[in-house]
Amino acid sequence: MIKKEKYILIVLLLFVLAAFIMVISLPREGQFKYQYQKGSPWMYDNLDATFDFPILKTEEELRLEREKISRHFTPYFFLKPDIEAVQLRTFTEDAAQAGLSDELQGKLLTLYKTIYGRGIMDNARYDELNPETGLAIVQGKMADKKALTEVFSLSSANDYFLSNLETLSRKEAGEMKSAGIDFSVFLVPNLLYDESTTLAVQSSSLQDISLTKGIVHTGQRIISKGEVVTGTTEQILNSLRAEYNSKIGFSGNITLLIVGQSLIIILSLFLLFILIQAIRPKLIHNTPELIFTLLLFVIVVSGSSIVYKIDPAALYLLPFPVIVLFMDSFFPTRFSLPLYIVFLIPLAVITDSYHIALINIIAGGVAIYVFRFWGRGWQQFLSALLVFIAYLFIDLAIHLISEGTLERLTWGVFRNYGVASILMIASYPLVFLFEKIFGFVSVSRLRDLADTGNKALRELSEKAPGTMQHSLQVANLAETAARTIGADALLCRVGALYHDIGKINNPQYFAENQTASFNPHSLLNPRESARIVIQHVEDGKKLAKKYSLPSLVSDFIETHHGRTRTEFFYTTWCNEGGDPLNVEDFTYDGQLPTTPEQVVVMLADAVEAACRSLKDYTPESISAMVNRMVRQRISEDQLQYAEITYRNVRRIENTLKVQIQEMYHSRITYPKRKRLK
Repeated sequence: MIKKEKYILIVLLLFVLAAFIMVISLPREGQFKYQYQKGSPWMYDNLDATFDFPILKTEEELRLEREKISRHFTPYFFLKPDIEAVQLRTFTEDAAQAGLSDELQGKLLTLYKTIYGRGIMDNARYDELNPETGLAIVQGKMADKKALTEVFSLSSANDYFLSNLETLSRKEAGEMKSAGIDFSVFLVPNLLYDESTTLAVQSSSLQDISLTKGIVHTGQRIISKGEVVTGTTEQILNSLRAEYNSKIGFSGNITLLIVGQSLIIILSLFLLFILIQAIRPKLIHNTPELIFTLLLFVIVVSGSSIVYKIDPAALYLLPFPVIVLFMDSFFPTRFSLPLYIVFLIPLAVITDSYHIALINIIAGGVAIYVFRFWGRGWQQFLSALLVFIAYLFIDLAIHLISEGTLERLTWGVFRNYGVASILMIASYPLVFLFEKIFGFVSVSRLRDLADTGNKALRELSEKAPGTMQHSLQVANLAETAARTIGADALLCRVGALYHDIGKINNPQYFAENQTASFNPHSLLNPRESARIVIQHVEDGKKLAKKYSLPSLVSDFIETHHGRTRTEFFYTTWCNEGGDPLNVEDFTYDGQLPTTPEQVVVMLADAVEAACRSLKDYTPESISAMVNRMVRQRISEDQLQYAEITYRNVRRIENTLKVQIQEMYHSRITYPKRKRLK
């Protein structure tokens, strides 16, 4: 009783600790009490403004204003006079060496100075400029705005230079021609793009954009009851919500806010407790499973809260569906999915919207389904793609309901969904870390154990091939039977494959590995034979440790015979004059099955072995044998501790009958071909 009370206290402390962590992580902002969407009627009383607040511009309006500023922004260039000085000095030196007259040199220098004075720009940069915006030329601390036509590109500077040469006399033109100088090389761009100034001024202009476009005064009617929410009204309501949340965050009663948030978290945990009690009550008594469940709940709520405080839009980057994949790796789907939905309930408190919770509930359901088929290797990327498509369709559906148009789709959200889908498969390997920390057995681990090429099963196949075939048959029977009652089919298959692994040590003492010519039991008395046969359970437990099999699997070794007798040797012992009261030497010292999966493997093993002794495989004989083996296990109280209903036992029995009949169906006898005479 003391132990029970102590454990109840531990469970209570775990729930309280989880609640405390989640509450302190929640954002300390008031929540707008009205829910609305464009195109739907206003369901509340008439709404009047109780304080003045500005009307915020929409993201689309702000984007258009930013684009307009960027499109019509005047870029800045700085004029480098040293370029002109260097080029003119070089020209003077080259002209003197070529013997140009002083008068001609003077005319050409004047022309060069005129061109450099207006400014020369690189052709590519010149072509990029908008003629409507022009440019600003920085000289010292002053900036002079110019029209694009007032400056030269390198090409237009050369054209201007050549056109002015036509005013020279024939003698001067001949003198220039005979000089052998390329006069265009002295024209070099002296207007260079001033990136730092341009970006600084542009950033300042963007920051100067007003985020508002009007004001709603105290007492002004915002919307009346029953009135349809239009785009304009929605914008005003959004502005009211932003102002309301901002004001409550600073001037509201923080204590009452925390009390309200605490109640939501407590109620969510209470709902979690009810769900556990209804679907998986044993979880409350399993400390690692309980801690794991509460840890995931805390990760969802606290992680979302922290991200929301940094950037609300970043919530769409979080791979929420991976949480349900973590749970589905260790718990049944019928438990994992409802649990996941409960985890997402507090998101409505964090974000003041059902949007992200609804999207991730559906995406999580899709993730569970597709990972069953494409959850290994490169197929995980296919699963991520399907989850991404689910994200898109859900978001699109909600957008069409609220907007009724595709014009205001935010494509950046779709990018976030893509990132979330990739992060889902990138973070999925954490399931192996949880497996190690909490001692769980994941679906991935079970799949690896079900591979008949692994070391343990390969040794069984080599040393006891008959036992291996028996185990495969039992695995097929158990897997099918498990599905009929909703048990873990994969776990049943793995348990069946390893249940007789202890026969590796003495394979020749088991009928399935013996030849017709020799039976080693003929050299032993029944009690010695029973001891060797019974020993395979203990040997199996040792081999399970050797091959590091998880306890979830090794439990099948202990429970597949339960506390039954080796009937053949016990009956032989009695017939040969042995003491009938000496039952203990002929009884397996195993554990009774407690789970539906262990019951399935016990019955499948008993039925498969018994049906091998049938001489005639008719539906009647098979049905009678299956009935006898199942009734025997029930009458001997082998199932008394198992969490299974009589109805499900009957379902297992009927499934085994069908499966055994299919295994031993009659085959066509091929006629011999007559010889031609």
